Amino acid sequence: MKDKIVRLFSILLICTAIIALATAANALVSEQELKSRIEEATKGFKDLTMVGTVVSKNDKALAKVDPSYSRLYEFKTANVSIKMPDKVRMEGKLGMVKFEYIINGGAKIFRAPNVKINKKEDYSNDPAKLQDALDIGLVTSSLWRNRSIEIVDDPDGAASGDIKVRLRYAKGDMQYFAWIDAKNLWVKKFERRDAQGNLKVRIVYSSPQKVGDVIWMPTVAEMYSPDGERAGTSQISDIKINTGVSDTLFQ
Repeated sequence: MKDKIVRLFSILLICTAIIALATAANALVSEQELKSRIEEATKGFKDLTMVGTVVSKNDKALAKVDPSYSRLYEFKTANVSIKMPDKVRMEGKLGMVKFEYIINGGAKIFRAPNVKINKKEDYSNDPAKLQDALDIGLVTSSLWRNRSIEIVDDPDGAASGDIKVRLRYAKGDMQYFAWIDAKNLWVKKFERRDAQGNLKVRIVYSSPQKVGDVIWMPTVAEMYSPDGERAGTSQISDIKINTGVSDTLFQ
């Protein structure tokens, strides 16, 4: 009888320890802890160049997606440059017309020299309309630029090794969510929802790789319309890190 009690007590201790470990593993990381980890992991990242290619697109589904996202599928390939903390450049062709799309701080520039278009707008007071590293699945300290970050309790995400965050902007009532790979710190999924929680667009990222032993990033992105239909797939290649991208590219 005594041996049975001892065994039962031992089993109880083991179960308690397992539960405690599981609870600790699923405990919410603090915002400061996440920020510190990201800053440390990406401190060597300065700039990036790559080629983006549209693999497939569904025009019917793309018509249901906000143009700020769907228009990315209007080109077949584009050369993309990113320079920390707030510069993005995309150049390619829309049909036969060469275009340049630039983000530099709060400025958004669209140029098509062949048809004499040169448009510059200031979105410093509406930064939700600006693109940055997050849009290609990169997680850097710029995550905190112009927006606040809130860690969201998501048991399903935690079970898949994700950290779910809500991104908030001072202007507008749209809701933005990102699921970050907790181990290697790259975006696995992104959602934009309206104030009532209705899905507007979902982007699922995959095929991550550590580039130049500097930063992890996904190389495939799949966009989904509000009703869950796949609208398009793109992939990136020819990725180069820290080549000394010039500021003049973003002027």
